[in-house]
Amino acid sequence: MFQLFLFLHVMGAIVVFGPSFAFPFIAAQVQKAPQHGHFAAVVMDVIERRLIIPGAIVQGITGVALILIAGRDLTSAANRWLGIAIVLYLIAVLFAIFVQAKNAEKMVHLSANMPSGPPPAGAPAGPPPEIAATGKKLAQGGQLLAGLIVLIVLLMVTKPTF
Repeated sequence: MFQLFLFLHVMGAIVVFGPSFAFPFIAAQVQKAPQHGHFAAVVMDVIERRLIIPGAIVQGITGVALILIAGRDLTSAANRWLGIAIVLYLIAVLFAIFVQAKNAEKMVHLSANMPSGPPPAGAPAGPPPEIAATGKKLAQGGQLLAGLIVLIVLLMVTKPTF
């Protein structure tokens, strides 16, 4: 049973979190071709809401199953890495749900109202300030979440003792 849940947990991590590492590349392409901004915002929002967030919750379930099946004592110093990883996971999931998803939804709405074509004569180059600010928040939030995922994976793989 442990091997099944371990497979589900590892495979889930790859499938669920892998696509989020493509988001910076998608955002960079939007800066080169802003006419596709709304499409990109919708795609990233759908991936986050329908794959990443629900999948992250399933990751927690498979993780708890692994802890129970293996009989891990979370109070043991040998498992301190696991307690840290759980706290980081909870921070990541809560941030994704309550901050990042709301900013992604905001970007979908903002980009839907963008006029097509170049900015009017005399207008500053680049996206409107609210879109730029929301994009910056999304980028920073994405960096935070990516960093948390990398730290969690590092802890899961190395199982350091503290």
